[in-house]
Amino acid sequence: MAALQAGSPIVELIGHWGTGKTTLLRALQSEHPPMFDGTIEYFVGSESFPLADAVEMLAERFRASGGRSLLIIDEAERMDKGDLLEGINRLGTGPWNFSTILATTSSLDIGRSVHLTPLNFDGMSRLIEAQLGQSLSPKALEKLWAASQGLPRLATILADQWRTGSVPSFAALADLLNPMAMPGLVDARGRPLSAGSHEEKTIISDVRHVSESLLKLVGTDPNLVHALTPREFEELSAELFQRQGYKVTITPQTRDGGKDLYLAKADGFGSFLYIVECKRYAPDNPVDVGVVRSLYGVAQHERVTAAMTLTTSYFSKDAQNFAAEVQYQLALKDFFDLKLLLAPYRRAD
Repeated sequence: MAALQAGSPIVELIGHWGTGKTTLLRALQSEHPPMFDGTIEYFVGSESFPLADAVEMLAERFRASGGRSLLIIDEAERMDKGDLLEGINRLGTGPWNFSTILATTSSLDIGRSVHLTPLNFDGMSRLIEAQLGQSLSPKALEKLWAASQGLPRLATILADQWRTGSVPSFAALADLLNPMAMPGLVDARGRPLSAGSHEEKTIISDVRHVSESLLKLVGTDPNLVHALTPREFEELSAELFQRQGYKVTITPQTRDGGKDLYLAKADGFGSFLYIVECKRYAPDNPVDVGVVRSLYGVAQHERVTAAMTLTTSYFSKDAQNFAAEVQYQLALKDFFDLKLLLAPYRRAD
């Protein structure tokens, strides 16, 4: 706010994934500070929906509201910089006054920079206890703070997992995030293997054909799923669902429609058919609303019981909001849900 009050037309809110950028900006939109007596518009960056396509709609809202308006662009790093600048410049030609906040994980060098950093122990402790709705021991808080790396987003995810009742203790809750790191394989001396190296290919090739060994390997270190190919992740997912009692069919690799698996199950209430889309994404690459909306459309067209998107990353806020509207017909399972699925196959120390 200080940067905006100082007159900066564009402010870049920079922070790594999970530092609370979206939460902060949503609160700003909800509170509607007095300095913005016009409208506050929230736009989520997307390659498929550039800002330039929304300029006319935004311009009309700026015109109708009068006063000083605010344009918030979340996940701006996912947008083409040229398209982003074009959209902002086009909006700047109108007879209205507005400022822009760009939430991004890295600097775009087009505005005044404001950096968000992870929370310290005290700040994270207050947030975790507020999210869980109870006081915790200093030991439990220390473990959760270390596991979450001070990231508010991870605190929210931990609270959501705790509310499911599927996590038996706070220690197990912290283990869901341990380790939450970028993917990588190491050799016997702990040195990282180069991507595409003979050693890495040998490891992945070996586990591809031995499902029990694969399950034990990724069950012990779930981050290894990021080293699998998309097809191998589909095969792993199929194995997990089959062991849960589903009859699983993997769709051909060359197909349209988004679905990767069919899950069938019959019980005393009837027969059920589900479709699953498996997204093997990097940890910092969210599944966008377009993916889940498309899968929901496929489910409606094929008249199956429900649909599910299973990913090795997480879901954008828009994707979560869309799924909440059709919660009995569409399920979202992120990396933390995947870790729970893999937990029974973890090797004993």
